[in-house]
Amino acid sequence: MYITIERLKYLVAVAQHGSFSAAARELGVSNTAVNKTIQALEFDLELEIFNRHHGKRPTLTDAGKKLYVQALDILPKVILMEQHAEMLSKGVESSLVIAVHPYTLSYDFNLKIKSLTNSYPTVELKFIDAESLSGYDDDFDIYAGPTRHEVPRGMNASMVGHLEWRVVCTPDFPLASQQGRLEPEDLEQHPQLLLNEGFCTKPEYREAMRYSAQVISADSFYQIREMLLAGVGFAVFPAHLCKPLVEAKQLIDLEYDFGSAGNLWPIEVLWRNQLGVAGEWFVEQLLE
Repeated sequence: MYITIERLKYLVAVAQHGSFSAAARELGVSNTAVNKTIQALEFDLELEIFNRHHGKRPTLTDAGKKLYVQALDILPKVILMEQHAEMLSKGVESSLVIAVHPYTLSYDFNLKIKSLTNSYPTVELKFIDAESLSGYDDDFDIYAGPTRHEVPRGMNASMVGHLEWRVVCTPDFPLASQQGRLEPEDLEQHPQLLLNEGFCTKPEYREAMRYSAQVISADSFYQIREMLLAGVGFAVFPAHLCKPLVEAKQLIDLEYDFGSAGNLWPIEVLWRNQLGVAGEWFVEQLLE
């Protein structure tokens, strides 16, 4: 037996702490165990890895430095492999594909994503824009976005809240200086930024959100956002996403009265029946 993962861990611990006793405390073993492990490694390799002088901290030899650098490259990979194997044995999937609409990317939602990565660091996460889906047969495990009022076979669904819409524009946009209460005819006179029809933005939803005859359409929500901030037009925008921009005075909330039509849009979560442990955990977080 020459180089093992355990021996490399001991080597790295001593090199980083500059002390056999400190390395022993980190590893949860005795000082003697650390000394014997390093000595055995040196004996088997026929190399001196540490310079040892009474009363001085151990330092790496030239050969020890090369081994240390290689250990730093190898150890994280092996530890990750061990973590992956452990998670798989517990039913934790190796990856998750989450279709999320940009409208739903609130601060709270992103905190739950952060919790997912912290709780299941070995799970590879892939996020796709829900608007780009062609159907429920696309490759995704979880969907979070505006409701489509249909649940396909093999999937579960639950309402998790509502989007609140606001009509916003930049401070220098003509609507920002409009006096008094805004009427529908006021909006009709100015360009409006709208998403193209997509998986979530059905034709009837898009029409319900249209308040102007002058429509500028875009495939991406991020294109809408950048054009909105540039003053190209006004937009019907999710309240939780425009709030920080309004507070930073980059946008103006026109406080438009949506009337009986209301300004709320249901949000739902869809998930496959056969999720692994991490996916089920994440769905539970979204449903809280």
